[in-house]
Amino acid sequence: MSFRIFIDYYSNIQLLKKINLDKTKSNIMKKSLLLIVACIFAIACGNSETSKAESTQTEAITNEKEAAPEVIESASSPCGFVTEEKIKEILGIPADDLAEIKDVVRTYPTCFYKWKTTAFTTKKTVAGQEISLNYPAEASIVLVENANEKMFGISTKVYKDGVTVDGIGDMATWGSRMSQLTFLAKGTMIHLHVRISDDAAANKVKAVALAALIIEKL
Repeated sequence: MSFRIFIDYYSNIQLLKKINLDKTKSNIMKKSLLLIVACIFAIACGNSETSKAESTQTEAITNEKEAAPEVIESASSPCGFVTEEKIKEILGIPADDLAEIKDVVRTYPTCFYKWKTTAFTTKKTVAGQEISLNYPAEASIVLVENANEKMFGISTKVYKDGVTVDGIGDMATWGSRMSQLTFLAKGTMIHLHVRISDDAAANKVKAVALAALIIEKL
């Protein structure tokens, strides 16, 4: 009889272990699924923020053109203002990291830089989970020739967090949300986007330094 009791006891122990193991596996699966959903949601949010920033910039440029329809755009390319080597030196990007450079004309001549290996990490908390997302270091220069104070004022209205930056051309405004510096100098307006860090203050410092060099080339 005691042997049967032992067998029953042993069987119950094994059953409890199996139940606990199944619960553990279930909890792990739930946590993994939650993390996957959080990652997808965070990436979607990041894309949404990028899309909003690009949309805001497009709105600003469109308003500029409507405000000054007499402005005739030239074929000048902002890619020729500063060499990539000098830009990397100012932004602190390794000399051997080559950029993907796009020289395009949308509403105005624009030069896009995106570096292949230099990246920064930003953290987001989604559904109680903190996740890290990597973004490539990037910059862009939009050239608006024959610009004036009215165009500058219309352009910078889209900055929801715009702050005045002294000492850059005739006038300048920085927006952390867009990570962009808009400045007016020598009859030319430049939209300078710099995002090499998750630190908005660090991006601003780099943008101001690059803007000073661009003004010398105008």
